[in-house]
Amino acid sequence: MNSIEPINYIGEHLWAGRLGNFFIILSFVAALLSTVSYFFSARNPLELSWKKIGRIGFRLHSVGVVGIVCTLFFMLYNHYFEYQYVWQHSNMEMKMKYIFSCFWEGQEGSFLLWTFWHMIIGNILIKTSKNFEAPVMFMFSFVQFFLASMLLGIYVFGTKIGTNPFLLLREHPDLMNAPFIKSENYVEKLPAFARGLNVLLQNYWMTIHPPTLFLGFALTLVPFAYAFAGVWKKEYDTWQKAALPWTFIGIAILGIGILMGGAWAYEALSFGGFWAWDPVENASLVPWITLVAAGHVMIINKNKKGSLFLTYFLCVTSFILVLYSTFLTRSGILGESSVHAFQELGMEKQLLLFLLVFIFCATLALLKDKTLSLAYVCFSIVAGLLVFGFNILPSTLLLSWGTLTVVFIVTGFIKFFPKDKTEDSLSSREFWMFVGALLLFLSALIISVFTSLSIFNKLFDIKVAPRDVYYYNQWTLPFAILVMLLSGFAQFMKYGKTESKKFLKSMIVSVVLSLAIGGTAAFALYTFKAYEIAPDKQKSFYISYAILLMSCVFSVFANLDYWLRILKGKIKSAGASIAHIGFALIMLGALISTSKKVTLSKNTSTKNVESLGKEYSNKKSLLLTKGDTLKMGPYYASYTGKKKEDNHILFHVEYYEKNEANKLVKAFDLYPRIQLNERGNAAEPDTRHYLDKDIYTHITYADLNTLKTMDDDQPGYLEPVNNVMHIGDTIFASTAFLILDSLTTDMSKEEYEQNDSSIVVTAVLRGYDIDKKVYKVYPKYRLRFNEVEPVSDSLSQLGLKFIFWKINPTEGSVEIQLSEKKTNRRDFIVMEGYLFPYINILWLGCLVMFVGTVIAIISRVRMLRVSKSES
Repeated sequence: MNSIEPINYIGEHLWAGRLGNFFIILSFVAALLSTVSYFFSARNPLELSWKKIGRIGFRLHSVGVVGIVCTLFFMLYNHYFEYQYVWQHSNMEMKMKYIFSCFWEGQEGSFLLWTFWHMIIGNILIKTSKNFEAPVMFMFSFVQFFLASMLLGIYVFGTKIGTNPFLLLREHPDLMNAPFIKSENYVEKLPAFARGLNVLLQNYWMTIHPPTLFLGFALTLVPFAYAFAGVWKKEYDTWQKAALPWTFIGIAILGIGILMGGAWAYEALSFGGFWAWDPVENASLVPWITLVAAGHVMIINKNKKGSLFLTYFLCVTSFILVLYSTFLTRSGILGESSVHAFQELGMEKQLLLFLLVFIFCATLALLKDKTLSLAYVCFSIVAGLLVFGFNILPSTLLLSWGTLTVVFIVTGFIKFFPKDKTEDSLSSREFWMFVGALLLFLSALIISVFTSLSIFNKLFDIKVAPRDVYYYNQWTLPFAILVMLLSGFAQFMKYGKTESKKFLKSMIVSVVLSLAIGGTAAFALYTFKAYEIAPDKQKSFYISYAILLMSCVFSVFANLDYWLRILKGKIKSAGASIAHIGFALIMLGALISTSKKVTLSKNTSTKNVESLGKEYSNKKSLLLTKGDTLKMGPYYASYTGKKKEDNHILFHVEYYEKNEANKLVKAFDLYPRIQLNERGNAAEPDTRHYLDKDIYTHITYADLNTLKTMDDDQPGYLEPVNNVMHIGDTIFASTAFLILDSLTTDMSKEEYEQNDSSIVVTAVLRGYDIDKKVYKVYPKYRLRFNEVEPVSDSLSQLGLKFIFWKINPTEGSVEIQLSEKKTNRRDFIVMEGYLFPYINILWLGCLVMFVGTVIAIISRVRMLRVSKSES
C-alpha cells in the first residue's frame, strides 16, 4: 500500500506563524502566572515575593501581547496570504491605510486590541495603585488570562478554545480540502482571490472608531477591579477615591467612541441617520450609561461617604455589561437582527463562561460567611461542569444559578455590606444624584431587556419579535426628561440640606428662560399645526417631545447659570456643568433632528418606484432620469451623470431653488456614491451642511453595468438583461413598465413533457409608458427537436426588444431577455434624501461634553494628588 507523500509547500513564511504562536503561549501562561501570584499576594500582603512574581508575570504577558500585535501587523503589511486571517481581511488592491482596519476587523484582532489596551492600563496601575495593587492586578491578570485564551485556537475534549490569528489557510477546516491547497505553489495564487476588508469598513472611521471604543471598554475594568479589591479588603469607600478619575476617563473615552460610531453611521453609512437602536449600538451604550451613574454616585461618596453598595453594584455592572455585549456580538446569537455583529466562530460557550465567571467573582466578594461562600462555590462548580462539560439541562441550570446569584447578592448586601448611617434629606444634592443614578440604571435595564430578546427566545424557547425604534423611544423618553431636569436643578442643591427659599430663588432665571425659549420652540415644532395633522399614535409622542425639549433647554440654562453665577465663571471648577450642558445639547440636537426629520425624496416622477421591489417606496424614494429636473421638497433635483473614481462610482446630482423672480438657480451639488467591491457594493451618502440643517442623500438603485455605454450614441442595442419572471411579475425598463400577463400554448403539461418535435409558448407582456399608454408584445419560445429557437418581438416606439429563451417548469418561471436601444435609453437613479434640522446642535454638544468631562477629570486628578500629599 503506497503512503501519501507530504507536500513540500513553496513560499510559505512559517517562521511568522511560529513566532506569533510563541507569543500567544507566552501571553497566556504569563497571564495565568500573574493571576495566581497576585491572588496569593492579596491574601498575604506581607509576603512581597508573590507581588514581585505577579509583576514579572504581567510584564512577560505584556511582552507576549506586544509580540502578537507586531507579528500580525507585519504579516498584514507584507501580505502573507497563506495565513487565514491575512487572506480573510486584506488583499493587494486595498489601500495601505486600511491595514490598521484589517487588524481589528475580525474577532481575533478585536480581542487582541482589547487585550492590548488592558495591558497598557495594567502597567500604569502597577505604578499607581499602591496598596490596592495586588487585588486590582489580580482582577486585571485574570481578565487577561481569559482574553489570551480567546487566541489559542485549540480543542480540549472536543471543545474549541479560542480562534488563532496565525492559522495557515491550508489548516483551516473550511479550506484544508480545497483543490488549490493540493498544489505546492498555492501561495503564488492567493493574491488573486484574497477576500479583503469588508466594503463597508473601508473608511477612515474604521481606523479610529474601534480603537477608541475598545479603549473605553477596557477602562470599565478599572473601577470594576477597584470595587472588587475594596470589597475583598473590606475597604468599602477608600477604593473610590482612586477609581474616581479612571471612571470619568472611561466615561469620556467610551462616550467619544459611541459618538464616533454615530458620526460614522451618519456620514459614511446609508442608515438614514446617526442612531438606529441596533443591538450592537445598544450594547455599547448601556455600559456607558451605568458608568455615568457609577461616576456620579462616587461623587456622593467623596462628599458624604454614602451609597457604598450602589457604587459597587454600578461599577461591577458596567464591566459585566461590556462582557455581555461581547457575548451578544460574537456568539452569533443575534443572527440577522444586527448589521454590526461578528461572524459566529463556535465560541459561544467560552464567551458565556467569560461572562459568568466575573459575575461569580463579584458575587463571591460580597459573601463574608465561609458557609455561604462554600455553598455558592460548590453549586457554581457543579452547574458549570454540567452545562459546559456535559451540556446537561443548560437553560434550567443557568436560570437556577442566576436566581441563586441574585439571592446571594441581596444576602451579601443585607448581612455583610456596611449601610449608610443616616438617610439623605429630600432637599440634599446627594439624594437627587442618587435618584439620577437609579434613573440611568433603569433606562439601561430597559434597553438591555429589549436588546436581549434573542437571548430570551433561545432560553425560554419563545418567539418574541425584536423591538423597533418606536418601542425604544416610547420607553426611554420619560427617563430622558427626568435626567435632563435632574442635571439642571441638582447642582443648585447643597450636600446635606438645602434651604428651600434660596433654592427656589436660584432657579427662577433658569425656569423662566426655559419656559420662554423652550416653550416657544416646543410650540412651534410640536404644537402649532404639527399636532393637529399628526396621526393619533404620533400625538402622544409630540407631547413628550415638547416636554423633553423644554427639559433640555432648562438643563442648558441651569448649568450655564450655575457656572457663571455660582462658580463665578471659573473654568477649572466647571467641568461637571460644562459636561451637563454638552449632554443636554446632544439630547436636544438628537430630538429635533430626528423628530422633525423631513423626507425630501418622495417620488415626483411618473414612474412607479415600488415596481423595483418591496424595499422601495414612492413615499421616500425619488426616481431621477438623467437630464430631468424634478421637485424634491423645497428644491429641484437634476441627475447629470456618473463617473468612476478608483473603486467608487460618483453620481452627480444638482440642486436648484427658486429665486424671487420664480426662476431656478443653482443651490449646490451632491455626489452620493456607490463603493464597488467583490464582497458586495455599498452605497455611501453625501451631505450638504448648513448651519441650521443638513441635506442628506444616498443612492438606493443604479444601473452599474452601463457605465461605459450609457452615453454611447451609436445605433444598436445595449447588452440584454435577463429577467426571471412568474405570471404577474414586472420588468422595469427605462421607457416603460412591462407585466407578464400570461403564457399561451396549445399543449398540456403532459404533452409538453412528452413531445420531442415542436413546441411554441407565447409570453404576453403588457406595458405602460410614462404617459400610461398601453402596449402589448408577444415574444415566443419555440422548441424544435430539442433545440430552442426563440422568436423575438419588439416595441420599436419604445426602443425595446424581447427574447423569450427559457422555461423552468419546476420553479414555474420563465426567462426573458430585455434589450434597449442605445439612442432612446437614458440613465436613471433612485435615491433617498432627508433634511435633518438643527443637527449641528448635536455635534456641538459632543464637543462641549468632551471638553467638560476632560476638565472634570483634570480636577479629580488634582484633588487626588492633593489628598495624597496631605495624607
